[in-house]
Amino acid sequence: MRSLLLLLGLAGWAAAAPLPHPQVSLVDQRSLTGWQGSPVGNVRLNGKPLTSGATAQLPQVNRTGWVGWIDCSSDDPSAGLRIVKGVPIGSRIILKSPTGSQVTIPSGKPIIEAWGFAPDGLYVVVKSRALHGPAMIELFSMKDGTKAGTSPAFGDHLPAWATGYEDR
Repeated sequence: MRSLLLLLGLAGWAAAAPLPHPQVSLVDQRSLTGWQGSPVGNVRLNGKPLTSGATAQLPQVNRTGWVGWIDCSSDDPSAGLRIVKGVPIGSRIILKSPTGSQVTIPSGKPIIEAWGFAPDGLYVVVKSRALHGPAMIELFSMKDGTKAGTSPAFGDHLPAWATGYEDR
């Protein structure tokens, strides 16, 4: 009986132990002549491959296990990476939930230059622009990818959720 109580106690302790924070990495990075921006490669979560074809940029994972990245793949699968004037074009964010469901979020402008999970754990913030001109900042629901807000990336009165993504 004492062994059973000890075993049950250890099982309870193990269940209460904090889970390690998921680790995301970018591997198999492509060499792009003249490109000085964020590298492009494949995403791995805790060592497990999530992408192939080396068309992902800026992977991130949040505290609840959602993982996301900028997708620079061409709409034509045989073309692989989408590049215009030497710039990898990523105009959508791919999000994967801890259960494996996927949400695709298209940006308002063709090049996503920054993105991140909002602190509330319900939204992502995306900053995008064209090859020239001003950037825009958008707020999207992680649940279904619907747009919840938009703001220019410049100005004095940005919404609180856009803080940190503004042009300076």
